[in-house]
Amino acid sequence: MKKIESLIPGVLRNFKPDVHQKRNSVVMMWKEIVGEELAAFVRPVSLEESVLLIRIVHPAASMEIVLRKREILLKLNSVWGEELFTDLKTV
Repeated sequence: MKKIESLIPGVLRNFKPDVHQKRNSVVMMWKEIVGEELAAFVRPVSLEESVLLIRIVHPAASMEIVLRKREILLKLNSVWGEELFTDLKTV
C-alpha cells in the first residue's frame, strides 16, 4: 500500500488547470503584478469572462490605470503565456 504523499507528485504533474483556475491564480498575484503602491488603491473584484473588473478608490490611481492598462494586461497574460485577460474595467 502506497502512502498518499508518494502519489501527489504524479497527480500534480498531470494536472492541467482550466482557464478559470489560471485566471484566478493570476488575480491572486495582483499585488506583485501592479506593485504594492497601486494595489493599495486598486483591487480586483470580479471576472466577467476575460474582463477583470477592478475597484479604484483614489482618482490618481484611476489615471495610473488608464496610462498603464496595456502594460498591466501584458503582465497578467504573461504569467501563463496566453491571453487570459482582454480588458480591465472599473466598477
